Amino acid sequence: MGEGTVKSIFVANLLIEKNEGIYKKIFAEASALGKAIGENVLIIKDLNGTRIINPINGDETVENINVLQKAKQLLRENEIKILYIRLMIPNSQLISLMKFARKKGTKVLYEIPTYPYFAEQYRSSRRKYRALAKIAIDAFFSPLIYKYCDHMVVIKSNTNIKLKPKMIEITNGVKTDLIRTKKHTEKKEDIFRMVTVGTLYPYHGYDRILQGLYECDEQVEEVPIEFHIIGTSNTIDDLKEKVKELKLKRVFFHGTKNSEELNEMFEEYDVGLGCLALHRRNANIDTTLKVIEYYCRGIPVVTSGRSPYEDETVTIRVPDNEERIVISDIYHSWKEIPAEKLSCLAERAKKQFNWDFIFSELIEKII
Repeated sequence: MGEGTVKSIFVANLLIEKNEGIYKKIFAEASALGKAIGENVLIIKDLNGTRIINPINGDETVENINVLQKAKQLLRENEIKILYIRLMIPNSQLISLMKFARKKGTKVLYEIPTYPYFAEQYRSSRRKYRALAKIAIDAFFSPLIYKYCDHMVVIKSNTNIKLKPKMIEITNGVKTDLIRTKKHTEKKEDIFRMVTVGTLYPYHGYDRILQGLYECDEQVEEVPIEFHIIGTSNTIDDLKEKVKELKLKRVFFHGTKNSEELNEMFEEYDVGLGCLALHRRNANIDTTLKVIEYYCRGIPVVTSGRSPYEDETVTIRVPDNEERIVISDIYHSWKEIPAEKLSCLAERAKKQFNWDFIFSELIEKII
């Protein structure tokens, strides 16, 4: 990008693969920010320095410079309206960047994808000592981050938490043009299929589902029950071991799939599973992207917490505890949902949870 063409910078100081869900989310957010403000550049960590991406047309280059240095360089060379920083391990260079941006007249937004996040960091980490060190660093720098940002953009995970004055709450979103609405005809009652997709952690609670399947012998009222797991993670490896231990026959692991493959596969699924053990991350709101995706596909959501459509029949609540989940409760709740209700759900969700819509509303609030 030439001098003077950049209007906003999206900073993600993370080293992640393009097929990971977090990358797809960040890319969609950066694209939405660019559409809302006029032009955007996404800068993200690369093995060789920093990857600089135009999220609108997909052009990218790699430079041998770190992410925060590149952000400051762009601030020097362009009249930047917004510097949008995704939660990162903070350091003095981050604070320097934020102070520099403020002096230039650039609005600084700092995103916290799950708020509060200390409990999640600790409980989802396999190396607790590293998690504690990171939490200590965050706690040290957080007053300075709050001081030098104009706004904190947060996705709240607990209803008991009060937002600070600078905080603006948003919901998670998806790139809705890649998601196909499920074709709802008459419900097939010869088999019942549950699904989850994405990177999984222990707080998703799918060990409870496996125990429930074991208890009901993988059937309800002689209807076979299947559980499909899409994605890869250490937790999925743990679930595979649990399936072997319980000798379950109707649990299927599909690995990573692309958008078109997911569109085809979701035609066969009846309900989508969100977080089923939210207490493990000290939360009571299900903020997971998978829940938003299920709604946009027109699939009922099963969760142990609150969700955007928590008071409607399209959301099936299960107790938030360590007990086995009663699979028949999910099955009978699903049977009560009219097919036309799900078609309307998808249409409404795709408008509400489109990243373009979320960021256009956000920018309207701050400019």
